[in-house]
Amino acid sequence: MALRPLPRVLRPRGKPSAPCPGFVLLCLALASYALALPLLARREALSRLPSAVRATLLDEKALEAAGVQAAAAAAVRSYRDSIGLALDPDADRDMTGLVGVPYSGTTTTLGKLESKRSAATPEAAALVVRLLREVGVGPGSVVAVNASGSFPGFVLASMAACGAVGAEARLVLSLGSSSWGANDPRLCVADIAFAAIDGGAFPAGYSISVVGATPGGADDRGLDMDPESLRDMLARVEARGVPVLVPGSLEESVAFRRRVLDAGREADALLTIGGNYASSGADLDVALATGVIEPGAGVGSDGVGLIQDYLRDGKPVVQLLNVERLYREYGLSYDAPEGAAANSVALYVRRSRLAAACALAPMLALLAAYRAGVGRTRRRRDASPDGNRS
Repeated sequence: MALRPLPRVLRPRGKPSAPCPGFVLLCLALASYALALPLLARREALSRLPSAVRATLLDEKALEAAGVQAAAAAAVRSYRDSIGLALDPDADRDMTGLVGVPYSGTTTTLGKLESKRSAATPEAAALVVRLLREVGVGPGSVVAVNASGSFPGFVLASMAACGAVGAEARLVLSLGSSSWGANDPRLCVADIAFAAIDGGAFPAGYSISVVGATPGGADDRGLDMDPESLRDMLARVEARGVPVLVPGSLEESVAFRRRVLDAGREADALLTIGGNYASSGADLDVALATGVIEPGAGVGSDGVGLIQDYLRDGKPVVQLLNVERLYREYGLSYDAPEGAAANSVALYVRRSRLAAACALAPMLALLAAYRAGVGRTRRRRDASPDGNRS
């Protein structure tokens, strides 16, 4: 049986040609762009961009805070080395020095390792910059920071972020911690804060002070902590000249914090980190809130707690707790490694049409080059003697 010829519409036209040079260029350039994007989005690469580009495209205060957070973590690692406290590369994936142990005599509750790692990256400081801006914190503001030892990364992030936006940070620290936080008795949250300060991590002009400490844990009195370890930690804090209180009641714990945090000038906002008893008392609605809590929002209007106290005074609150939910609400990848491209772009690049245009510019330029190359190839083919246009 004889084969029929192909229909005319399916017959090849002219000689087979090599791929269009513009198309090859486009494919190679887009592949290179896709591979390079995660590297270009890293904080170190963004920081090396020309100043005019940074001012237009990037949130320079977020970048500054992240850089200071990284320097603070380096100072903590140096201090750990000095006391012979090794890092755990399995738990502390990014080797920040800000991840603790599963359990110790100063562990007060269970905590999630993934949340502690999320709080320990430089991107955590960039997130705190955004949260502080949302509640109106800026140059000249005073921020009251009430922190447990559960998220040492967020403690350093709060110090870095306040300094970056030009605000004063006053800290009261409770020394208890959930698992994987600052729960090694040899390195409590106060030791971490002072290691960063003593190590010169914070630039000149940053106003940061630790103004008080309490045991933390059950009733903010450390009732569920090893007594000897607690005594040693409190003694180290007192040796730095920091006022220490073992409160007799929740009311006394809240009053102590208000007194030292508002001394001289009342704070403009409260930043609370972790689930310290004094933060929200017995109010579960407040304890479970995360992110920004505005006065009059229907949360924390009653009851005893530092958050409730500030809200009743018309002061906004930022609570860093329930980290997975917080990151999801801000469009961030939870438990992502340090410098993850998605978080870097979300936190360091200004959210504007101009930023989007800058991000798309390489692809648009490559597409234009491709179309121009296709046009030139077609014109040459049409002009050639053996070009078949039938």
